[in-house]
Amino acid sequence: MNNFTDLDAIRKIDPQDTLGSTELAIKQCKSAWEEVHKLTLPQDIGEIKNIVCCGMGASIYGGLVLKSLLGRNAPYPVEIISDYHIPSYVDEHTLVILTSYSGTTEETISCAHETKAQGAKMLIITKGGPLADFAKTNNTLSYIFDPKLNPAGVPRLGNGYTIVGLLAILSRLNVIDLEEKEMNDCFTRLEERQSDLKKRAMADYEKFETKIPVVVAAEHVMGNAHILRNQFNETGKTFSCFFIIPDLNHHLMEGLKFPNGSPLHFLLLTTDNYTPKIQKRIELTADVIKQNGHTYSTFATSGSTLYEDFFEVLIYGAYLTLFLALSHDQNPAINPFVDYFKEKLAGE
Repeated sequence: MNNFTDLDAIRKIDPQDTLGSTELAIKQCKSAWEEVHKLTLPQDIGEIKNIVCCGMGASIYGGLVLKSLLGRNAPYPVEIISDYHIPSYVDEHTLVILTSYSGTTEETISCAHETKAQGAKMLIITKGGPLADFAKTNNTLSYIFDPKLNPAGVPRLGNGYTIVGLLAILSRLNVIDLEEKEMNDCFTRLEERQSDLKKRAMADYEKFETKIPVVVAAEHVMGNAHILRNQFNETGKTFSCFFIIPDLNHHLMEGLKFPNGSPLHFLLLTTDNYTPKIQKRIELTADVIKQNGHTYSTFATSGSTLYEDFFEVLIYGAYLTLFLALSHDQNPAINPFVDYFKEKLAGE
């Protein structure tokens, strides 16, 4: 289908209401921010020398965003773990952030037990399940949320809880410097921009219907590139990959010649908040893509802050991949092969 104003037709393809969750994204972010500010949190969690973020799929988005937004201003090393095990260096000076939307992710639960054994500080973010039970049993710092503003019930549409929830907790603990006014102004501006972002996504989805999306980003939106790749995969049911500037300028540009006629379409995430050197690299990268006979488009944010840039890309990507799924008459909420894999794995 391609008539995205026909809500009855959309409901037939999207009975879980992915569209509804997407429309509620900003409200969900605001709600998570407010909920965390009502939590009773410790005044001091002690000395931190490094941060380790554990999670799989959409549940690792908070860690990716944290690392990208902090960038070179990060006060601590931040490591991303999407596996069963945490590094051996984790100790009482490490803050381990364990995120599982469902609370049932076996890799993250494994990391939780190892974190406890190694005596590290813990922060758990989940809606419930065994991970929430672990947090309660061990009196662990946690944000156990009610995902009422995610009617579709899928983790990748619960970013307000997992990403904003994480940023809010770290802000309240003085682990990162993030003013409440900055976030509230960001949410207000996003509400004003949401309709335009939706219209832009509705105009752009056709570019990817018969193409392989290749996402390109840099600096503070590097986390967005990873997320958008996943959104293309899970929501759009489309193969996709991502590359980061400047690294891709040292290898990828020589890999665009063969095979002939490969159906790539590059999506360059751009922003005036990039440093001048990166802005020039984006321009030259687009030139090389064109010289090699490939197509590209750009999504330029209009944000005045790094956080506004992040949220604009996040919301645009959610709408873009939703419309792509609907155009192929695919239910955007379900992941039958992921479910199949988990069932087979559990049966071993």
